[in-house]
Amino acid sequence: MKLRKILLVNPQIKLNWVRAHIGIYGNELADLSAKNATTKEEVDIKVKIPKSWIKNQLKLTMLQEWQARWMSSPNSRFLYGIFPEVNTKRCHGDFLINQILTTHGCFPVHQQRFFGKSPDCECGRDQGTVSHYVYGCQIYREVRQKYFPENFFQLGILELILNTRGKIGLKIIIQDVLTKSLAGVVSSS
Repeated sequence: MKLRKILLVNPQIKLNWVRAHIGIYGNELADLSAKNATTKEEVDIKVKIPKSWIKNQLKLTMLQEWQARWMSSPNSRFLYGIFPEVNTKRCHGDFLINQILTTHGCFPVHQQRFFGKSPDCECGRDQGTVSHYVYGCQIYREVRQKYFPENFFQLGILELILNTRGKIGLKIIIQDVLTKSLAGVVSSS
């Protein structure tokens, strides 16, 4: 114990009991306990750690480990570019928006990896990626004009998701890509 070591190294330091609270029964018991404590070799007080503190520490550790795995993982770099920091408060439960965030599901480049479909967009100008549909596909030009802010080329995917009208436009685009993918329209040429 630290205190014991300090006392051994510094013999001039002495612990003494000072009598106080004379005549008050509860305080006299506390005083007696304090006197007895000065003669013990080790401190025998056990302080309970609050459950809330333990939960907070576990949550903090979990988030730190999650962040470390997220930063070092070679997977999901598109999503990492949008959300470089993990956060339990940012869990989106929207199926169509999750298609964008994960770049999985309905996009031809993803369909090609798993089902051997053509990775190309039906417009014939580029591969069917999130970036192509959101920023460049001529099929969705009118949707972008109607729902996206004028400066949408300067915005990232997250800013479009957080923009109310932009999010509506994104969902219209993704719903259409998904419908065509399921119908086989976005398939091998």
